Amino acid sequence: MKFLTITGVGPGDPSLLTLAAVKAIQNATLVAYPISAPGEESMAAEIASNWISKRHKKLPLLFPMVSDGGLRKEAWHAAAKQLVEAIEEGEKVAFLSQGDISLFSTGCYLLLEVQAQYPQCDLKLIPGINSFAAAAAVGQWPLAFQTDQILIASAPDTPTILRNLINEAALNKRVLVLLKLGKRWEWIRPLLEEMDLLEMSLFAQKVGFPEEKVLLASKIPAVEKPYFSLLIIRQLWPEVIPS
Repeated sequence: MKFLTITGVGPGDPSLLTLAAVKAIQNATLVAYPISAPGEESMAAEIASNWISKRHKKLPLLFPMVSDGGLRKEAWHAAAKQLVEAIEEGEKVAFLSQGDISLFSTGCYLLLEVQAQYPQCDLKLIPGINSFAAAAAVGQWPLAFQTDQILIASAPDTPTILRNLINEAALNKRVLVLLKLGKRWEWIRPLLEEMDLLEMSLFAQKVGFPEEKVLLASKIPAVEKPYFSLLIIRQLWPEVIPS
């Protein structure tokens, strides 16, 4: 059977690849992965490098990180075309995507493009461990208890929006997971300090990589952080803790 496998490779630690992901890579004849600019390395390929061998054909696909919607659509179209053509030529293709394929993932766009333009192409999707689940495990910071809610979002662009999100979360027993902190951390940390939430917030950056850092927000200075940084804000804990 000819099909395209889109597989998540987890947040960074190779040991967090699922058995299904490893099997998909090992069974593939061609391994494709995203790059953000010509000549750049792929984080997804780096994570899965232990299972990408010399026998594999390798296909870096350009997915530029730009605001121009037209350029992004061109990239998705070109990537889908190359992958489907490879499958039609007899290749067993695995496309690698960092984290989980269904959450803020390159795999999401590729999936929709293939479904729209190549409905005859069979697809197999393999989920991966996401960065905030990995961060919660490293930080020993439970994500949800019983009736807790979880809101997962990119970090907002203004203090007003974030303040509103935090206040709403407190009213609804909601844990906030904010991704892609980057430069926003310069003003997010002072806001957390003002709202007395530094000790209720877990900061994480580049989970699973050598540069990994998972600490209480109070221990992280208010300077620009990497794109792959996140925050977990828990304002309430269960009233009854199992003994």
